[in-house]
Amino acid sequence: MPEPDRDPRLESLLDQLRPGPVRRVRVIGFDAAGVLVELVGVAQEHAECGRISRHEVSMRHVANPSELFEVGQEIDAEEIGRWGGGELHLSARACEIPALRSFLLAKEPGQVVAGTVAGVHDFGAFVHLDGEPDGLCTGFVRVPDLTWSRIDHPSEVVEAGQRITAEVITAETRSGQVTLSLKGRLVSD
Repeated sequence: MPEPDRDPRLESLLDQLRPGPVRRVRVIGFDAAGVLVELVGVAQEHAECGRISRHEVSMRHVANPSELFEVGQEIDAEEIGRWGGGELHLSARACEIPALRSFLLAKEPGQVVAGTVAGVHDFGAFVHLDGEPDGLCTGFVRVPDLTWSRIDHPSEVVEAGQRITAEVITAETRSGQVTLSLKGRLVSD
């Protein structure tokens, strides 16, 4: 049976979630929307400018991007797309923790991973995945991805401290999170 045609709107959304190339940029200024940057290593007459929006500056909360960066500083940032007349947009948060980025890039949709449930909430369960960088909790299972059955609360399926195996849905460098599904996987003690 042939595969159905993919919806181009879905493909566009998936493209936005896929990690982009890492670019070396130099901070050239700040405005109300975020950080203005230029690509490093490009001939000055061809230097391309871009933007890191406020919500792509860091995984940490900062009142102003100038708390983290200064004019002239060089940083790595992930290319996330072009909007508004082709303006280059980047994410510094996707490159903020190199070990996390490397861990996330190694995760592929459909890959089976193991971990320990860190916490259960009304909206899903957080999971410490095996091999993730110390001090981080990268896995998350949304309520609809816990089970095929109807449940009133995620605690009916998993509990803190429980070992699980799950399937990777997405691994996003910009959020620092691996979205998981337990459907079709056995939950073990």
